[in-house]
Amino acid sequence: MKYKNNVLPSLSVVIPTRNRIPYAISTIQSILEIPDPRLELVVQDNSDSRDLEFYVHESIKDKRLRYRYTPPPLSLIDNFNAAMELATGKYVCLIGDDDGVNPEILEAAVWAEANDLDALSSRCIPAFLWNNTGLSSTLFSRFEGGELSIKEFSRKILVADVRREVYKLIRNGGVYYHSFFVPKLYHGLVRRRCMDDIHEKIGAYFGGLSPDIFSVLAISEIAERTLFIDYPLTIAGVCPDSGGTYKKKGKFKGSVGDTFLMRDRGQYHWCELVPRVYCAETIWVDSGVAALRAMGRDDLVQELNLPKLAAYCIGANRGIKEPVLREMFIGLRRMGKSPVVGAMQFAWSLLTGPGIKFFWQAWNRLQVIMGMKIIHRVNGLENMIQVSHALTRCLKKNGYSFSDCVQGIKYNITEKRDNRKPQNI
Repeated sequence: MKYKNNVLPSLSVVIPTRNRIPYAISTIQSILEIPDPRLELVVQDNSDSRDLEFYVHESIKDKRLRYRYTPPPLSLIDNFNAAMELATGKYVCLIGDDDGVNPEILEAAVWAEANDLDALSSRCIPAFLWNNTGLSSTLFSRFEGGELSIKEFSRKILVADVRREVYKLIRNGGVYYHSFFVPKLYHGLVRRRCMDDIHEKIGAYFGGLSPDIFSVLAISEIAERTLFIDYPLTIAGVCPDSGGTYKKKGKFKGSVGDTFLMRDRGQYHWCELVPRVYCAETIWVDSGVAALRAMGRDDLVQELNLPKLAAYCIGANRGIKEPVLREMFIGLRRMGKSPVVGAMQFAWSLLTGPGIKFFWQAWNRLQVIMGMKIIHRVNGLENMIQVSHALTRCLKKNGYSFSDCVQGIKYNITEKRDNRKPQNI
């Protein structure tokens, strides 16, 4: 799609969707409410019914929406690839059909282009819990339907050594990539040209089973100019069928072949190093290894910390200890590493990985309970339009804006920096 004077949109917000029509409609409405012709919204629909298609054709006349319906069968990864094919913006942002955006994300895309960035990733993503998710509050987590939660953020721009961060991620067992300074397409901004480079190299935009972690590692091999901002640009929705809800309800467990991510994939080659146990952690790592191998980084695959992966799997999921440990030792032998050393690494990883994570969860929750950490909450929200408005009001009330965050900042990639840790610029 091109607008006046053959100018491409500055930003394409890309949404693959399937069978979550009420949430998708709400998200579509909220994004198209942004009154700017430089925005493009892409929706790739693979639902069992054509209800969303009917709604779009009958109710939306906005030319900025690019919608396509592809009937089943179509795998999740193929749906994501089809969605990316539709995008024509200079920058792309991938979100779920129950997510939302801060309207300032368009300003962020324009700023990224002005500074010749390949990627701009947000370190702060507010969460909106839709009603009827079926989740119950615990000591370490709070679940209240219709609530937008905004954690404190610094509004700082940071630069990091992405290659080093990827290595740290792999040495962390390949899990919890959001804790590392790596470029993100899912809830982040990436130059469309980088995605095209990936497609040219491997024949697709996404592979594996999890498109978010696959894209992180693929983009990390392509993007040269990446910045990180501690300011909210998108909103993460959690609805009854979200991946996060599945994990909280314990549905990310069982046989690999039982996962909905395998639907319509045909013959799928599961990584021989990763335990064939269906949980979020193994899905992430299998997809991460698929990305590394596709991008020609087999050297990094050899650095995968299987004992730490096993520790995180067992620490986060009940009833999978025996198969995870059994296959951890098989994987270690395939990598030519000592099972004895691996056993000791596993014991240490269990203490310093999930153990430390549990401690910090408890400490963060205690801070919230005691009012030591500022978190903005807005209750009684029913749809993504209300959520987006609530976020905007909260930011304005506190005098925050994206333009203030980046005022006077010019990113010069030739500057010499100590890249051992992320730094402000």
